[in-house]
Amino acid sequence: MPIDPIFWLIAAIGFLVLEGMTFSMVSIWFAAGSAAALLSCLFWPSFRVQAVVFTVVSILCLAAFKPLADKLRRKHTPTNGDRSLGREAKVLTPVSAGKTGRVRLDGVDWNARCATPGDALEPGQTCRVTEIHSTLLIVEPVLTESSTH
Repeated sequence: MPIDPIFWLIAAIGFLVLEGMTFSMVSIWFAAGSAAALLSCLFWPSFRVQAVVFTVVSILCLAAFKPLADKLRRKHTPTNGDRSLGREAKVLTPVSAGKTGRVRLDGVDWNARCATPGDALEPGQTCRVTEIHSTLLIVEPVLTESSTH
């Protein structure tokens, strides 16, 4: 028995297993190419012809179905935390880059830390949320222009 069919069968199974482990829609195209090369073993005993079939079918599947796969892939769903980015909060206790303090955002108290070393916020000041790490807001001071008349 020639080794080519066994090679293509193992390759197809391997690519399917890899795809099942990653769900990234990368190796599935090579599984289809391997299956086509396996079928080509029935008609062409040349490994070179089978390799060309594998390459062509893999590329065609990738070109045809990758845009569809990208559309079907889930988009990032914003969370409540994502909606807080860029919003302003009121400082409740002193906050700095080295010391976690408390801020109030939309009536909810959060742990907060300054984004930039050297920044320090005092109670009553306003800050802006730049990042969220679990239950910790990373904030920066809101600079207000002072008007001199």
